[in-house]
Amino acid sequence: MGKRRKEKRETLFEKMGVFLVDLLKLDQPGKGKQRLQRELTSLSQNGKSAVKDYYVRKISVSLTVLTAGIMLTLVSFAAYISGGQNTGTELLARPGYGEGDRKEALTVQVDGEDTAQQMEITVQERKYTDQEKQKLLDQALQKLDGLLPGENESLDKVQSDLYLPESLEDGAVQISWATTPYGVIGEDGSLKEAENEDGTLVELQGTLTCQGKETVYTAYAKVFPPELPEQERLRKSIQEQVERADANESHEKELRLPTTVEGKSLTWYETSENPVPAVLALTLVLAVVVYLEMDSQVHQKAEERKNQLMLSYPDLMWKMTMLLGAGLSIKGVFSRIANEYQRSRANQPRSGAFLLGRAEKEQVNYAYEEILRTCFEMQSGVPEGQAYERFGRRCELPEYIRLGSVLSQNLRKGAKGLTDLLETEAEASLNERKSHARKIGERAGTKLLLPMMLMLGIVLVILMVPAFLSF
Repeated sequence: MGKRRKEKRETLFEKMGVFLVDLLKLDQPGKGKQRLQRELTSLSQNGKSAVKDYYVRKISVSLTVLTAGIMLTLVSFAAYISGGQNTGTELLARPGYGEGDRKEALTVQVDGEDTAQQMEITVQERKYTDQEKQKLLDQALQKLDGLLPGENESLDKVQSDLYLPESLEDGAVQISWATTPYGVIGEDGSLKEAENEDGTLVELQGTLTCQGKETVYTAYAKVFPPELPEQERLRKSIQEQVERADANESHEKELRLPTTVEGKSLTWYETSENPVPAVLALTLVLAVVVYLEMDSQVHQKAEERKNQLMLSYPDLMWKMTMLLGAGLSIKGVFSRIANEYQRSRANQPRSGAFLLGRAEKEQVNYAYEEILRTCFEMQSGVPEGQAYERFGRRCELPEYIRLGSVLSQNLRKGAKGLTDLLETEAEASLNERKSHARKIGERAGTKLLLPMMLMLGIVLVILMVPAFLSF
């Protein structure tokens, strides 16, 4: 049953591939397609249909990759929704010395609350000693009385941030601020801690500096807790406890997160990243790579065919020379070679149209394949001389084109001297095959340079790392 479903899915993709090829006319000749279509035709016995079969196969493979990627994206999204959060611990690893502060995106579940809250926690880097924070420096001039309350009506009842300017008079006067008690109002005027419902009296002291001269400005503000919604107030309390714990334990390797706030227990989770965008992007990239790689495989197959034709040419010349010397006609020589080739692979499955992705189990000799095709053409009514010329053009190599022309001319003028001519051609082709084989070997050696360099790098690492670790 599973096998039938797979065949049905493949049939559907192939139908979609046929539809898209016909709709977009991908198999029609066009600019930039000549080389690819010529190689496909030369690698197949089915001519133009091989081009269409290739594009259908190419589209179906790309659709298969896209479908699999989209399914994987949906599965990863479902996994992220259902189990994207993993239970963490109450400890967070601190950054090492000199690495700077790190922000952690966490999820906190408050006991009694229905929904978890997303929070961003700042974990300070480890320090050698806990140096006291410098008291807030900045404030005033004669304008400070009007500027200091900010959005508050007066300093008698402060429930929102104050305005503590760092400079006045276009920067001519610099102000540094200090607050007492520390920690109720920040250096930028923001409210930090104000838990006393009756208000907390805070002394604000600003040191005004102008061209080396200093004066001190002093004011008093009564800070009350801000009127915040319950959830926001609870969130702020959690944030403040985390910051206090971070400051108090800055020498420790790990930050211990608070487990209770205002009598409610807290459970922390590490928020996992959503994998959907990465998986979807990888799917699209993979589909494009597969689509382009199939063209590369066609070019590689065509190059292999060209090399095989070149290497097979001398053997073919010697065989034709011996058969002609035995009294066979040119047509008889082609028929004899074709029949022997058919018998040699009688027990092997025959490949149809060239489709990338299907491994060819039989050993194909492209020179003999073209001879076999030439015999089929002559049997179907193609004139013998024209069949030889078409044989040379299909092989696309100068040697075969010359051979096809020679056979066609000798058929018209008579076969006298043809045996000597082929024997001379065979001897010359042996030297060419040696030269061609040497070039193939040189190219193979060049391709091995990169793996050899990688191996050398690995060996150097293996030798040098223990040496460095021993110091």
